[in-house]
Amino acid sequence: MFSLSACSSAPPRTFGKPETDAINQLIAQFTEAYNAKDSVKVSRLFTDGGAVLPPNASTVRGTENVRIYYDKRFTQGASDLSLEVQNVAGASGLAFAVGDYRLVMAPAGGESQRDRGKFIFILREINENWRLDQLMFSSDFAPGGPGTR
Repeated sequence: MFSLSACSSAPPRTFGKPETDAINQLIAQFTEAYNAKDSVKVSRLFTDGGAVLPPNASTVRGTENVRIYYDKRFTQGASDLSLEVQNVAGASGLAFAVGDYRLVMAPAGGESQRDRGKFIFILREINENWRLDQLMFSSDFAPGGPGTR
């Protein structure tokens, strides 16, 4: 006798406090590595194909290029990053975190300038660990910093 049975799939996993906590912990690790000017640790928080989409510049793709990007950023005097997460949400292994940032740009021999703006992280869960997949940020100030506005 031939019979058909309905295919059942597992219900989608809910996105709740454990996922939000894990993502907030990853963001704290990002901030800590950034403020330590550790481009290797920063880049390891990204997926292999991860990307940074900085303002007024080309997209940076891949772990090694992300490391090089942050090496340059730290050489340009980026420091004292603080991130204030406004919202974290997700489903099925993808998530986003949106918020505001503040940092200092203090180039060697130049005047220190404070920057503030907004960011969005797109995160991907890989082997039960959250990783940054895409990071986009933009300043609230015109190119050149707060003194140009």
